[in-house]
Amino acid sequence: AGTMTSNLVPWNTCGATMATFLGVGQWGAGGYAPYAILCWINPLVSIFYGFTGISMTKMTDEDYEKILAQREKDKEEALAALEA
Repeated sequence: AGTMTSNLVPWNTCGATMATFLGVGQWGAGGYAPYAILCWINPLVSIFYGFTGISMTKMTDEDYEKILAQREKDKEEALAALEA
């Protein structure tokens, strides 16, 4: 959420770059901030999902062990392919 909203801060490098590219300020008459809907909505959606747990599935210990084993297997295969 921080990256999405950084262009709304005038003294941030992202905000200064956006203002230069667009040739307008972030705020005030003719500013782009009121029209940056995604920048305003993203933090709210992130907070909502964080508190409600929507779309966040909890991984069991068994699933976690399977993923770690698969990653180790993939790592060994990649190293073997590099050596060949």
